[in-house]
Amino acid sequence: MAKKTTEKDVLIVRDEKTGEISVVAGLNADGSPKRTPAKAENARSFLQFDRHGDVLDNFFKNFFRQCKEPSRFGFYRVAADQADKLLEVIKDLLKDPDGNKEMLASHKVDTSGYEKKVQEEQAAEKPEQKQEEPKKQEEMEQKNEQNQESPQQTQGNRGYQPIDESKINWQELEEKWGVKRDDLEKSGDLTKMLNYGKSDLVRVSPNFGGEAFELDARLSFKKDSEGNVSLVPHFIRKEQKLDEYKEHKFSDEDRKNLRETGNLGRVVDIVDRETGEIIPSFISIDRKTNEITDIPANKVRIPERIGKTEITKQEQDMLRAGLPVRDKLIERKDGRKFVTTLQVNVEQRGVEFVPGTGRSPRAAQSQEAKNNPAQGQAQDAENAAAIQNRQRRNSWTNADGSIRPISKWSGVEFTEQQKADYVAGKAVKLENVTDKQGFHATMYIRFNPEKGRPYRYDTDPDNAQKVAPSNESRTQVAVNSEGKTNEATKNLKEPLQKGQTAPKDTAQQQQQENGKKRNKGMRM
Repeated sequence: MAKKTTEKDVLIVRDEKTGEISVVAGLNADGSPKRTPAKAENARSFLQFDRHGDVLDNFFKNFFRQCKEPSRFGFYRVAADQADKLLEVIKDLLKDPDGNKEMLASHKVDTSGYEKKVQEEQAAEKPEQKQEEPKKQEEMEQKNEQNQESPQQTQGNRGYQPIDESKINWQELEEKWGVKRDDLEKSGDLTKMLNYGKSDLVRVSPNFGGEAFELDARLSFKKDSEGNVSLVPHFIRKEQKLDEYKEHKFSDEDRKNLRETGNLGRVVDIVDRETGEIIPSFISIDRKTNEITDIPANKVRIPERIGKTEITKQEQDMLRAGLPVRDKLIERKDGRKFVTTLQVNVEQRGVEFVPGTGRSPRAAQSQEAKNNPAQGQAQDAENAAAIQNRQRRNSWTNADGSIRPISKWSGVEFTEQQKADYVAGKAVKLENVTDKQGFHATMYIRFNPEKGRPYRYDTDPDNAQKVAPSNESRTQVAVNSEGKTNEATKNLKEPLQKGQTAPKDTAQQQQQENGKKRNKGMRM
């Protein structure tokens, strides 16, 4: 009987260092397996592989190319339609993989072949890399010197290689698309395409059903895992609806940014449909074809300087986050100056001068004086605040969204139980917290999932639905730290102490009465 070609498997992965057992849900950006708990209820997250397809091969090739510690992980496969029954069995066996070696043998994935193939490919690439990389660097330095108004950035990482032109079947391309090598070379498009870029708009003549059509398109080359190169035409499209792209749904703000600048304006996670890898990426619209395009964020280099102009640390952080740097004064190496907006663009594979934003310094100053003089600074401050808020939010949670542990708050150390309660999302009661006036107070701390950070409460938020007694430090904190007024103590000169809501002695009572008399005597 012939084997079924539609059978699916899922991969179970064991971390050999920690003994953790999970199911593969894809690849992380660093090449390590993206994992989800090995439970039947998580089945929708499991990455499924056609038992006789190429997805599994691509997964392991990318794993060995990118992962720094591939030997740390062991892989086992089970049938997808039996996963709910087999997961617990395999988990038990993997608690002692050596002792259960024979029983696990039929599920164990031998990855040595993938590792060897990747090592051979990398070894074959090294000699070519040494010859091509200096040439590539020289070409880019010349290009940046000649055209400072298009600060195109390319990958400067080791291992970069242009597309091997010997792999291109030019005769086939000419017959199928009407594309000639000499024409691309004369226009300069060939150099762009061999370095993973696109040509300008060119006329192609595709042949469909024996009939030729003339169309305008941008062209690029695509290299498969075997090194074969094919031509990819990017035809002019109608305006995009901008609903969704690679499982990222566009917000109203996303659509506005893409239509106004051609750039999304932030870094988002998109999914590689072949490997399941989640990749933080920039997204732009090709202004010549209306095609939505993307590039991994780690493939973009943010410059420290453009021409003679320094890009500050804050501006670099804004660019890495996808935000625009507005009204930036740029001085070219030849001394020419202009004001423009900088932003990461996918087509440039780096930072661009956003079209339509370039002005002379004098025109920019006139416009700034005419409008709100602080407008540009306010916008930059708003953008910087957005980055700080995002970084602050990320500092309170882990990559998977779980609450990151903290060990103290306002100088008060947590007990082990309090640490566990906080991570579990419960409220933690803290006593003897020092307020701004130096007195001890009692408060509650709990992680607020909507705000993405811990929040302080006067009463126990876990008992919000119950009738809670008055908090002993509510009045103290409100008056001493928040500048609020308590009617019964508003004329006292001293800060309130823990639990105090009224004058504490005869002297304070006299202060309160004297204050009332003064206020009464001043009424008209």
